[in-house]
Amino acid sequence: MNREEVTKKVINIIKTNLPEFADVEIKEDTKINTAQGLDSMTFIYVMCKIEGEFNIKIKQKDWDKMFTLKDIVDQVMLQLAKK
Repeated sequence: MNREEVTKKVINIIKTNLPEFADVEIKEDTKINTAQGLDSMTFIYVMCKIEGEFNIKIKQKDWDKMFTLKDIVDQVMLQLAKK
């Protein structure tokens, strides 16, 4: 799976599971974990959805480093490369 496909899937997961982002244009520098007033539980919920979609596991310590769409896609690509 290439980066563009991963990005599209991640954006779809975000828009589907976070109504706050339904009408927001999400770009690589869009802050996901603090934008639109998301709390930590909501961010965890979305990250679990992303892990499930790609059949990957992201370490909790790495979640703390993910702020933007780019950060999330980078981490997904890294985990996919390990498979």
